[in-house]
Amino acid sequence: MAASIISSKINTAMIAAKCMERRGVFQVMVIQKRLKGNKQKLKLKTDDSSSKTGDRSGSQKVLFPEISLVPNIQGSTNIVGSKAKKKKQQSIVQNYYGEKPLDDVWISTHYPVPEYSLGEIIKRHKEYAQPAMFDQLDSRIYADMEISLRTSKKTKFLSPFKSTLVPPHLFDIGVKKKIIVVCTEKDQINLALKLGAYQAGGDDIMKMLLRGTIKRSDFDYLLSVPGYEKEWSTLQGSFGKAVPSVSSGTVGKDIEQMVKLYLHGLTYETVKTSQSMAKVQVPFGQLAMTNEQLTENFLFLIDDINKRKPSGASGKFITYMTIVAPPSLERFILNLDEYSTVKKKVKKELPVNLPPVDDEKVMQTAG
Repeated sequence: MAASIISSKINTAMIAAKCMERRGVFQVMVIQKRLKGNKQKLKLKTDDSSSKTGDRSGSQKVLFPEISLVPNIQGSTNIVGSKAKKKKQQSIVQNYYGEKPLDDVWISTHYPVPEYSLGEIIKRHKEYAQPAMFDQLDSRIYADMEISLRTSKKTKFLSPFKSTLVPPHLFDIGVKKKIIVVCTEKDQINLALKLGAYQAGGDDIMKMLLRGTIKRSDFDYLLSVPGYEKEWSTLQGSFGKAVPSVSSGTVGKDIEQMVKLYLHGLTYETVKTSQSMAKVQVPFGQLAMTNEQLTENFLFLIDDINKRKPSGASGKFITYMTIVAPPSLERFILNLDEYSTVKKKVKKELPVNLPPVDDEKVMQTAG
């Protein structure tokens, strides 16, 4: 009894399915699957054209499914049918609410990163270094720069460079140096010791060097006045490049300039990040200094760097700069419009050749 009921239900379902197929109920069937992060969409099309026999005008045929891959968020390749068409990933355009926020507090993603003047950046860093905040007024302030190495030729680039300079206002650069000065006059010896030289003297210092009493590890730099060329040639094998020479600037008559350069001199060296770009980080003062002193040191540093710009190179030499003052993590972008190296060409006035003046004729005319 039960078997007969089941068989009758199956027959009824088959008859109903055939009737629905003839009437076009199964028109479109869509199957979606995920395949490796993409949505695979299988679409079964139907043919609305009538049958050639004419007795099945309402029937529809199921054709071969068309497969299309829907791209995910990361951007994948669209495949339509059997032909693959590669499309470039669309660039994301950031839309801001405005150039500058109207309030003191804002969401950083809704506005571009602001640029500040040097005076405003120094003021902000000093506020963070106050005793009520970080209490680090003796911290050094650094200029972190990106420099273009491009020249007038597209295939030629500037090599990394190194320089040592003495800022107008001296500050603790965090490196202690021992300098020995070899000079003969008492005034020079007293001046060298007053400026901070480790040792200063004449023949007595030279004898200690020749005997080996003073070793290479006892000093950082040797400075000398002219007149000790024979002694320095003898010490060439013991001290190597540390031996004073005119080419290195360690032999000269101006003791004050040499001691300041090698004792308080600020040395920086660019590091190449790509074929056309380099970076460098240089301190230019301490937060305890006045704003005027920090500004003068900064301008002195920028002028020294801009001297390295190749002649004929277009655009800015310093392309990007931030000012930092550790241990504070704040990093402010400096507006470089004031420090652009692109200068307008000024027409030179040609000298005018005037005829010589005859004093006698002038006197006669005046009379």
